[in-house]
Amino acid sequence: MKRRNLLLAWIPAALRGAAAEDWSRWNDRKVLQILTDSPWAHRRRVRLEWFRRDPEPPRAEQMPGATGPNMRRPDGGNPIGGIGVPRTSLPLEADLIIRWASALPVRQARALYIHRSHAASGRTLAELLEDDPEHAILEIHGLPAQIAHKGAGSVELAAMQGVRLRIGRGTVLAPVKTRADVTGLTLDLYAHFDRAALNPPKGEIEVAVDLQIARFRERFRPSQMVHDGRFEI
Repeated sequence: MKRRNLLLAWIPAALRGAAAEDWSRWNDRKVLQILTDSPWAHRRRVRLEWFRRDPEPPRAEQMPGATGPNMRRPDGGNPIGGIGVPRTSLPLEADLIIRWASALPVRQARALYIHRSHAASGRTLAELLEDDPEHAILEIHGLPAQIAHKGAGSVELAAMQGVRLRIGRGTVLAPVKTRADVTGLTLDLYAHFDRAALNPPKGEIEVAVDLQIARFRERFRPSQMVHDGRFEI
């Protein structure tokens, strides 16, 4: 009985110690881990399909009157409508990071990363730490910029139609808005979801993404997404 009481007394003390951790003193390794490989951030390599496979068109010899010296055969390959690019030199894979940019530990790690990379332009950590956003924001980092050759708006529309969250066994959430940012050769996609529908969580969170060019699913475990004693997303 005494051992049980001692254990119960230790648990709140341990939680208080974890909550009192000074995030501004996180080392670089922990910062990168939170941003790239943590309960809020997962790495995934995805295959890119720049052309969808349409049914093979009938051969000319199967079509009466279609043969002749000026007959041209269709090649059977169509670029993805809206966001595809002509077949030139295109990446076949992309190394993505799927993360909850709105989660407090991710925002803290991002502020530290910017501050330590001398890109802060004199701003303090407190200024770099963004305010708690209204929505839960899912970030897909590392998409090839070529998918936005017709503008970021085409990618944002594809995300509104093709990004979904599946909660537990039945609830499906669509984004309330999306944003695509192109930086150099990569594109970062942000999908905003109703935070109230995710907090408290009602089961495992599955991210289902179909951007035509890239399709994948990723799972997040709410039981692991705890920071300073509270669920963060």
